[in-house]
Amino acid sequence: MDKWNTGPFDNEEAAELLDDIKEGAVPLKELLPTKGHRYLESDHGALVVAMAHLAGGNLPEGISDDQVAELQTPEAKDLLRQSLEAVLADGTVSGLYTEWQQEGEAKLHEWKAKSHIDLA
Repeated sequence: MDKWNTGPFDNEEAAELLDDIKEGAVPLKELLPTKGHRYLESDHGALVVAMAHLAGGNLPEGISDDQVAELQTPEAKDLLRQSLEAVLADGTVSGLYTEWQQEGEAKLHEWKAKSHIDLA
């Protein structure tokens, strides 16, 4: 996965997701994570972070609430909250965490801060 900065949309996976949303070519419900604890690969972790931010109302230019309404339901937010917690927890459950950990402590903390969003 290519990443160019620490923000929730600053990677290849998130950029492709945003392009697909703008084109109306992605069934967002199908991308939602399933319940349960399992290891999340880095590309899936990047999608979780991006979708969590969309669900929480952090909408980049060109994306409207209508386009991401499937992510803003209470059920979707709950799934994303649980998965986001796993992505940000540690490298035993998150490949993306491991990638940022390898970048050094400062970058890891910056990424975690920018990736977190309250979905309560």
